[in-house]
Amino acid sequence: MAKKVFTSKFFKDLFYEVLEEHWLDDDTYVMVFQDMYDADGDKYHLEVEYHEDEDRVTFTRVYEHDTIDANYMITHVFKAQIEEYILQKVGVVKGILNKQKIAVKLTLDIDPKMSIGEIHEWLRSLEINVTTHNDDKAHVIKVENLGWNK
Repeated sequence: MAKKVFTSKFFKDLFYEVLEEHWLDDDTYVMVFQDMYDADGDKYHLEVEYHEDEDRVTFTRVYEHDTIDANYMITHVFKAQIEEYILQKVGVVKGILNKQKIAVKLTLDIDPKMSIGEIHEWLRSLEINVTTHNDDKAHVIKVENLGWNK
């Protein structure tokens, strides 16, 4: 079976090739990519894991004696492609993964003794739920509180 390769439309020499992928245990699916070299010439490879128990995807640079969070080291386009692929492989996404930001306007009755810091913390800690229609065309996978406007 051919290995999955993620390519760029703009940078023809930049690619991520999956060398192996499998379930590590009952909760963790891992994808291991080809060896690469960082700006210092140190060899590493990218590992992407889906953690079912935490419902999240992680990106990690794995060096010989160290690991580094690679979440912010991969372009948005590659991250989206890889995340969609791994979520399809584990059965979370059955169609196309699509992320949308929508605005929510809250009208609050706030205790006048509450400080601005307390209000911001209260907003950060809000749990937001979405009620959807009962159809089979789209399913909500995750809802995130992106914080308050600064």
